[in-house]
Amino acid sequence: TKMAACSRIGRGGHSMDKSITLPADEIFRNLENAKRFAIDIGGSLTKLAYYSTVQHKVAKVRSFDHSVKETEDDPLYEISVQEEITARLHFIKFENAYIETCLDFVKDHLVNTDTKVIKATGGGAYKFKDLIEKKLKLKVDKEDEMSCLIKGCNFVLKNIPHEAFVYVRHADSEFRFQNTHPDIFPYLLINIGSGVSIVKVESEDQFERIGGSSIGGGTFWGLGALLTKTKRFDELLQLASRGQHASVDMLVKDIYGGAYGTLGLTGDLIASSFGKSATADKEFSKEDMAKSLLHMISNDIGQLACLYAKLHNLTRVYFGGFFIRGHPVTMHTITYSINFFTKGEVQALFLRHEGYLGAIGAFLKGAEEDNPNQYSWGENYAGSSGLMSVSPELNPMQRARSGTFDMLEMDRLERQLVNLPLLQDPSSYIPDTMDLTEDAVAREYWLFCFEEALEGVVKRAIASQPDLPQTRERAEKFSQKYRHKLQTLRHQPFAYGSLTVRSLLDTREHCLNEFNFPDPYSKIKQRENDMALKYFQKAVKSLESLSWEQRQFALVKGLLAGNVFDWGAKAISDVLETNAGFGFEEAKRKLQERPWLVDSYNQWLERLKGPPHKCALFFVDNSGIDIILGVFPFVRELLCRGTEVSSFYEHSFVLRSHLHCKCALSLTS
Repeated sequence: TKMAACSRIGRGGHSMDKSITLPADEIFRNLENAKRFAIDIGGSLTKLAYYSTVQHKVAKVRSFDHSVKETEDDPLYEISVQEEITARLHFIKFENAYIETCLDFVKDHLVNTDTKVIKATGGGAYKFKDLIEKKLKLKVDKEDEMSCLIKGCNFVLKNIPHEAFVYVRHADSEFRFQNTHPDIFPYLLINIGSGVSIVKVESEDQFERIGGSSIGGGTFWGLGALLTKTKRFDELLQLASRGQHASVDMLVKDIYGGAYGTLGLTGDLIASSFGKSATADKEFSKEDMAKSLLHMISNDIGQLACLYAKLHNLTRVYFGGFFIRGHPVTMHTITYSINFFTKGEVQALFLRHEGYLGAIGAFLKGAEEDNPNQYSWGENYAGSSGLMSVSPELNPMQRARSGTFDMLEMDRLERQLVNLPLLQDPSSYIPDTMDLTEDAVAREYWLFCFEEALEGVVKRAIASQPDLPQTRERAEKFSQKYRHKLQTLRHQPFAYGSLTVRSLLDTREHCLNEFNFPDPYSKIKQRENDMALKYFQKAVKSLESLSWEQRQFALVKGLLAGNVFDWGAKAISDVLETNAGFGFEEAKRKLQERPWLVDSYNQWLERLKGPPHKCALFFVDNSGIDIILGVFPFVRELLCRGTEVSSFYEHSFVLRSHLHCKCALSLTS
């Protein structure tokens, strides 16, 4: 959709025409169902937030009345597709130059909204108040900027895994994502805008500005403009990224000829920012002056942050504000400063969605009657831009796009998420076996696997909905969107936090749901589960005919067969068409002889001769021969022993082709 050109009068009195192309299905989505609005207007960027409801299809397993005796042809397992309405939060970031055009777009696409007020925060909220009220016919209700910022920060830390990261320049993975601690409080937030505010956050509603400085982002911008005649903030940072500060700064070795060992000062340490400019009879380049200035400001802020963190005994220190904005050069200088002044004891932490904190906080203040904090929210990868590199040399196309619009979407989850209470240390628990963000070889392998599997997923998606309208068109749109996401992750594996096989699957599921394919494998699961369930009684009787020790070994082999066999392979599917039991028995026969690579069966058998376990916890697929003929008999045996059994399963489709989730078992004595 081509939006009308927007004209505004610039500072110099010149008319600036802005024409932007907005695909209606990508930006400002679901406006027809929008209910609440909030806006955060900074010096150069506007962040708009709203709440909407989304109708989509979900696959549900039908309940059966087992009091009625089934015939042999009656299905034991059946999946039905139902309509469901869920809540979604939308956040869109764009340059202030586009604000009038964007407000026009929102006004033209609003259909049903009972909203009368829009919450507003940020320095530009007053400046654009009249324009917002005129365009949207909503009363602007201004909220305190700092309280919105804190509220937004708490929200993303609680709801988005791998929200916080450490920046490591020149590493294989520049972004080292952190596991969020179950208790996010207390922490220190260093907000670097024009000046610096240092805020101690102790709880959801308790925070205090404990310090600050007038030397901040505005100082870098102002002095940089005077020194280099460069007026744009981003251009200043580009100059700094190419500069050599040692040309302008006086170093320790310039004074002492090397390191000052007595005081533990290295020769390359800055002794005096801009120190050489007082005595050197030469012109300094814009790049070198910008770099020196950046170091001077960053080191000052870093030392302040360290002193306050030490004073208040805080180890979690987050940095945000327009001075940061995901720029590698500012993140690196801040990181270096913090490492130096704390001797590595405190890490500088940055946030993936730092630019949205004010808008999120303002929205939450306007939605307090709905109590959004009682729910858990998950990032929707299909509708979110993800963290983008701002280094033009890394991905020019992505940089051009991120310079115009950036989106974050979050879906309300069915249940509130809590940390598993059985975990000894939830903050150190990592559910994934490998981090593809850091392992380039594994990353390329898995991205290739998902790309290769895409055609098969599309075919399955079409086959799962033979009677619904526009199935092929929707499947093609899914394919295009998911392929684009994979290409983005190949260039920027850090886009959605730590890249894992699990996050690749989540991204695929989000894209499928976006085009109303809740479960492409529903037909296969229905057929396979039905056959396995009909064979189940026979399998149980076969196990019961064995001696106790033979049965324990057969049960363990059943678990292993379910995990190591690729039940999605075509050859196996063909066998299962005629005889489900044959396929599973064949799998057990093909297992290698003991000893296995990891073999603790003898210890397991001895333990079984003792009292029953108190509890068994299974992590399993939600479907398939592996769970019905492998896990169910094993669980049945534990239940017969008097062990309490709980299971956790993936609610989405079972993985096929190259991919297959494994069953994991945890027991407590």
